[in-house]
Amino acid sequence: MLNINNKDDIPKMMQYHRARDMINLIKYFPSLSPIRNLTIVKSIQDYLENYDFCKKLVGERNDTLISKPFMKSVERRGIDTDIISTFEEVKKLDSDGGLVLFDLCHEPSERYERYAGISVAVSINNGVYIEAVGKGFDGREVSKGLDVHEIFFIPWFDLYKCNVENFRDYRTYLISKEDYKISREKRISFLESLNLPVQDVSKYIPVEYTEIPNFIWLDVIKNLIKKLPSMEEELLSASFREFAISGHTEGRRFLPWQMFDKSRYELVKRL
Repeated sequence: MLNINNKDDIPKMMQYHRARDMINLIKYFPSLSPIRNLTIVKSIQDYLENYDFCKKLVGERNDTLISKPFMKSVERRGIDTDIISTFEEVKKLDSDGGLVLFDLCHEPSERYERYAGISVAVSINNGVYIEAVGKGFDGREVSKGLDVHEIFFIPWFDLYKCNVENFRDYRTYLISKEDYKISREKRISFLESLNLPVQDVSKYIPVEYTEIPNFIWLDVIKNLIKKLPSMEEELLSASFREFAISGHTEGRRFLPWQMFDKSRYELVKRL
């Protein structure tokens, strides 16, 4: 078992694709990350040997070494996951695959209970490109390029004057009624495939598209967009000239899980 609270474990954890993305977000944007006690377990035996600690960790993602191809996600409902069966699926995909386990700073929600999924792609000195999906969706659609409901582009030198009042002036795309109907049907079908209750799924995803509320964008502006200009030198020195931060909202806040560079962002979009 590897744990972020052990400083000697962190370099080893950085050798895993998804764990590295999560650690980067914790390092550079700690106020955004909801992750606590980030842990990697490499096998069922590793998990069982550390069961008393691991059973308290509510979140999980599958992962593998950066020396190997990036693993496709083993999709789960997000709450009360059967870790043993998930491990079995992971090992079928990659013998070196493991699970990234973690706790959260909030109560976990069902995947259909969120206001939005948001991906913020940053190109320093060029601009910020935002893709988002609305209520009942999460970060899966935008991080993998599966769907989008709203798109924004903010030029770099406009970041200082961007605020919640003028934010929609930067919007370049809003989904049509016809396309949203298709999007909603795909989302419901996916969530049902995770054995989530159909009556809850349908109830939480609006029949007609509801724009992402201002209080979500205010949080994104305050805790991410406004911080970028002052972080320019730090990010460039760490080779983050182009990167993306992606995830979903919890309650009224944008609480993403990952930060990845351009090459990883493009890779995830293809998977």
